[in-house]
Amino acid sequence: MIHLGKLLLMKKILFIYLLGYGWAIAQTPFDPLALADELLNSLSDSQKKVVSFPLEDPAKTRWHYLPHSSFKREGLPLSDMTPKQIQKTYALLEAYLSENGYNQMQQIIDLENYLAVVENNPAKRDPTKYYMAVYGNPHRDSLWAWSFEGHHISLNFTVSPNKIAFAPAFWGSNPGIVPDGPEKGKILLKEDHNWGLKLIQSLSPKQLEKTLVSSQTYGEILTSNQATVEFIFNNGISYRELNRPQKNQLKQIIYLHLERMEKAVSQKARHLLEDENWNKITFSWAGKMEKLKAHYYRIQGQSFLIEYDNSQNKANHIHVVWREFKGDFGKDLIKEHYLKKGH
Repeated sequence: MIHLGKLLLMKKILFIYLLGYGWAIAQTPFDPLALADELLNSLSDSQKKVVSFPLEDPAKTRWHYLPHSSFKREGLPLSDMTPKQIQKTYALLEAYLSENGYNQMQQIIDLENYLAVVENNPAKRDPTKYYMAVYGNPHRDSLWAWSFEGHHISLNFTVSPNKIAFAPAFWGSNPGIVPDGPEKGKILLKEDHNWGLKLIQSLSPKQLEKTLVSSQTYGEILTSNQATVEFIFNNGISYRELNRPQKNQLKQIIYLHLERMEKAVSQKARHLLEDENWNKITFSWAGKMEKLKAHYYRIQGQSFLIEYDNSQNKANHIHVVWREFKGDFGKDLIKEHYLKKGH
């Protein structure tokens, strides 16, 4: 059990930290280029060398959601930035994410302070060990990319003149449900958690026969931190086999991932969903069908994959990811770019 006073003190320290480093930022109009330019122009030459990579550098697809102590990341960490540079980094994130997505990202990073107290290991649980990387030159190139990553957050954007890709997008929460302290009972990824359970619990026995693919979970999302993903064996119940309320619930879960992004950022993915044959989208489940019992679900279409796992830490540790078979790390935008150039 965490001592309440100690946790409140940590919260107070974090609040002062956020104010001092400019994390609480006013909403800014979306401009995919200007804010990136502002950030890069604020960096020293040595910082630019650390943050900048060629567009197709292998570092771009070498991603993970583990703590910084378990996975060496490329790029410039917040800990090596000035307060103004951190503010510009968060202004860029705020522009690309929706209000809900931005708030969830902040809360996930905030959990590092909670874990530092629980585990008595502030060196491992450090909210400044989130890394910014830029691929290509936003000011010069018509196609470029950037990422922001650390424990339980991996955001990967590829920017072309008319389209933006945001896959893969990983979100995690440990704990999934805060067990004690002033925020006891809080669920950071509440919709991913509750809506999945609501859908599985609404299915009839006949529907469950098709949906339940394993009595146990896999202990993790199946695709882990793979650079590319392929279509997973098509099991589970199809969209066409659901009734209307169930179809609406499944749609809510799918669009939740797009709604974490600013509208202009999610537009490409929305077009993907418009082109989907929805009757072939499948929903599958592994494990138990109740809170705080290990469970996993997968939603898969012809162009996208959603995985959700809540198996670790006695089923109180959430991992959820949005992947695109042809669009992860902007592969489709890069291909389109080179085709237009005649390469």
